[in-house]
Amino acid sequence: MRSLRRRDMMLALGLAGALLASGCASDQGLRLPAAGDAAHAADERAIRMLRADNNRAIAVHDLAHFSTVFADDAVFVWSNGGSAVGKEALTRDFASDFAEPGFVTYVRSPYRVTVSANGARAVEHGTWTGLKRQSRYGGDYSAHWAKTPAGWRVRGELYVRLYCSGPLCTP
Repeated sequence: MRSLRRRDMMLALGLAGALLASGCASDQGLRLPAAGDAAHAADERAIRMLRADNNRAIAVHDLAHFSTVFADDAVFVWSNGGSAVGKEALTRDFASDFAEPGFVTYVRSPYRVTVSANGARAVEHGTWTGLKRQSRYGGDYSAHWAKTPAGWRVRGELYVRLYCSGPLCTP
């Protein structure tokens, strides 16, 4: 269900790492805005409000409301190494979680949202916690946002599990 061809995932992660390591933005003289950049404060607030609203939808297991913030072609890499490509696959994954009696919630808590200089994209960094089958687990995440005519939409999310306690935990 959460499968992306390993080669494609490795290529995407490798490309992202190469771009970060190369400093390509600074090489082209682009201004990298600081978190909380006054020019995009409204965009940052909008993204934070969308994240809070999405967390509420997960907490009450409202699948229809949950899926509205995601782009149709969004890509997700879960903390267990699995993935989902597209809003449809993500919705199926969450429908399965919501139907499971032991599922409680996932909460994402952003600590930084940075909007691009041109206001078209943003990155959100934060921590996440999952409560499922008497287990508590979580770590760090990053989300890629894009401004569309319909508003801000998530284009991708990457989760890294850094702690776990309970029966779902494996070494």
